[in-house]
Amino acid sequence: MNTLLTDTPNQILRLTLYESRLYYPTQYTDYLIAMIHEEKSGYGASLYQVLNIVNETERITTLTIDTTDLTMAGRYQYIVYGQNSASNIDPDNPVVVGIVEIGWIYVTDASQGYIIPTIPIDSDIIYNGN
Repeated sequence: MNTLLTDTPNQILRLTLYESRLYYPTQYTDYLIAMIHEEKSGYGASLYQVLNIVNETERITTLTIDTTDLTMAGRYQYIVYGQNSASNIDPDNPVVVGIVEIGWIYVTDASQGYIIPTIPIDSDIIYNGN
């Protein structure tokens, strides 16, 4: 699962978006992401944004996303649309070709995206560091 930080610009997001091009007869140039908080309530519970493509291969698409308008931490469902507009943020607009990927993103307000857990090793277990 991808993890993003709240209220943070220019974060890297890696998704598998290119493979969906095989299913649409119309090609598209841009990606629109819609992120909706799983409870769909409260201020800052959704984000609609055209993603900036950093690199795209047949296997992985590297994008940048800006979450400065996203203030609520939690789990968000994301829907990525293929479209032919660098400014449209409406999924119902005719420039949208179709849905490319659906999934979940965890958005945290912690200072780091992943916290390494402390795992204690019991003293009665012989541990060999090799």
